[in-house]
Amino acid sequence: MKILMINPPDENAVIENPDSHSEDGTFLEADDFGEFPPLGMLYVLSYLEKNTTGHEFHFIDCIAQGIRQAKIPAIIEEIKPDIVGVTSFTISMVDCCMVAETVRKIVPHAHICLGGHHAIAYPFEAAQLPQFDSIVVGEGEYAFTALVNALEKGEDITTILGVYTKISINAWRDQQFRDKRFLARVSVPPAYVENVDDLPLVDRKWIRHLRYKSILGVSSDLATILSSRGCPYLCTFCDVPYKRYRQRSHESVVDEIEECLAMGYKEFRFYDDLFNITPKKIVEFCDELDRRGLKIEWDFRGRVNTVTYESLKRAKQSGLRMIAFGVETGSDDGLKALKKGTNTTKVSNAFKWCRDLGILTVADYIIGLPHERTPEDVKANIDFLVGLDPDYAQVSVLKLYPNTEMYDQAVAKKIIEPGRWEQFALKPHKGYVVDHWTEFMDLDTLIGLQKWAYRRFYFRPKYIARSAFKTRSIYELLSKAKGAFKILKSNRRLA
Repeated sequence: MKILMINPPDENAVIENPDSHSEDGTFLEADDFGEFPPLGMLYVLSYLEKNTTGHEFHFIDCIAQGIRQAKIPAIIEEIKPDIVGVTSFTISMVDCCMVAETVRKIVPHAHICLGGHHAIAYPFEAAQLPQFDSIVVGEGEYAFTALVNALEKGEDITTILGVYTKISINAWRDQQFRDKRFLARVSVPPAYVENVDDLPLVDRKWIRHLRYKSILGVSSDLATILSSRGCPYLCTFCDVPYKRYRQRSHESVVDEIEECLAMGYKEFRFYDDLFNITPKKIVEFCDELDRRGLKIEWDFRGRVNTVTYESLKRAKQSGLRMIAFGVETGSDDGLKALKKGTNTTKVSNAFKWCRDLGILTVADYIIGLPHERTPEDVKANIDFLVGLDPDYAQVSVLKLYPNTEMYDQAVAKKIIEPGRWEQFALKPHKGYVVDHWTEFMDLDTLIGLQKWAYRRFYFRPKYIARSAFKTRSIYELLSKAKGAFKILKSNRRLA
């Protein structure tokens, strides 16, 4: 059978900010800071290849390849797939449905399966979508492979854990599913990989010709790696569905690094929901690098409360270049309200240690949070950010996504209408707009504050001089220039 795995275009994504609220229509988004491969889908494809025979596989990342909806019909016409796996986020569901409709029109017999984050966030709604024959809820390696085998043999697919159809999912409508391995809002039994070391390494032959980029990187040969799955923390704004932390062995991770080095990759980004679960993990990973005589350039996303000076020093010795810390806000009361499990002292210590050791830092920040009632509150929080003096800052306006505690708080306060996302999930449509916390400040004010924050941080003479001194490559220089142009273009001063 011909099996196509596709990451749809993003040309019709949910609107995170309506242009009418921005004088120049240039709201700064996370996508402005880089594009990364769909590792989840690549894991599924790699497992499928190693555990089945006789199939013809195809992989398309429309975002990385610059493929728009208008080009999809020709691709489907050429491949004529028998099975299509579509990965998804809720914000991209319009494009997911459009791809499925194109497949159905050209290859009516094809089995179209929806996977990814949307299927686990909205399983009942996803299963009702007429564009798809089945959905995979949860981690798809075992489930999608079993689905392919069942379809090949003409067997019942509804007995596969995590695979649901429009009819089979109804068995769970009146039942209450609860498993501490998952976010409480996960409502049907998902597919799950207990031992992540059982999975094969991601086969990067599917993406080696593509150039994924990060505005914070130093080359165009960036490999993203997952050393773990899941995050046990319960931040009020986060909807990561997997609460049990499952760590790969350091041997397996470094095997993957060596494979990437052989393919010509030059830097490595750990894209875990939480890389540094403990200081011990950092040290043991570095020990494995040293045992094999490797010193690579690498960075990770992590938390300030699970690093120590000693673990950071050890990591620096083994090539650690940068850490992106989720700071979010600059007051102890704010951090407590967000259930971050840390405080401003720990935040300050982590950034000071990194600065002393020569490790670059990124501070991920959110404004428009419930505890910020005036522009002065936001500015005070940005003052804390400037005081941290990280090498980079990403400042987002809070977006109220469902399946989070903060979303429920907004519904309870009648800031947003309940059920909006469920309605969208049943009938994805263009023009859907994300809600923001507008109890105290309207969206126009928040956008203005975001742009002010970027200018306040990045256009300090001290920052510009330091950033220029630390630039190491033409790629890095061009990336920084692009980022500065984006900020200049979008910025306006508050009255």
